[in-house]
Amino acid sequence: MPYQYRRRRPSLIRNFWVYRRLIGTAVLLGLMLWFIWANNAPVTVSFPFRLGQYESTLGVVILLSSLLGSAVTFLIMTVVGTMRKLRNQQNPPDLPQANELVEDRPPPDYAAKTSEGFSNAKWSE
Repeated sequence: MPYQYRRRRPSLIRNFWVYRRLIGTAVLLGLMLWFIWANNAPVTVSFPFRLGQYESTLGVVILLSSLLGSAVTFLIMTVVGTMRKLRNQQNPPDLPQANELVEDRPPPDYAAKTSEGFSNAKWSE
């Protein structure tokens, strides 16, 4: 009898969906690199409160500003996640206490009163 298992052909759409985040990140990095290469006009960045000036090309400034924005977003999302976790710990949902029985449970002596099982077993005497 011949081997009947037929291997599925790889699906391009399924593989794209599996690797969508990686592909999206590669597209964004490609766009950023194109902006760095295409925008080589000299610029001067002046920091607030006369902290200093930075002279570079426009592409590098775009790259640095995106990195700074990502770092700030990461820090803000960390603080928001921590605040949510703390708020959920302080106000837990209304769950039954450990010593309270839930209404749909059988009584504690249910097994002794049931007629099911082995009635003449040695251990039931």
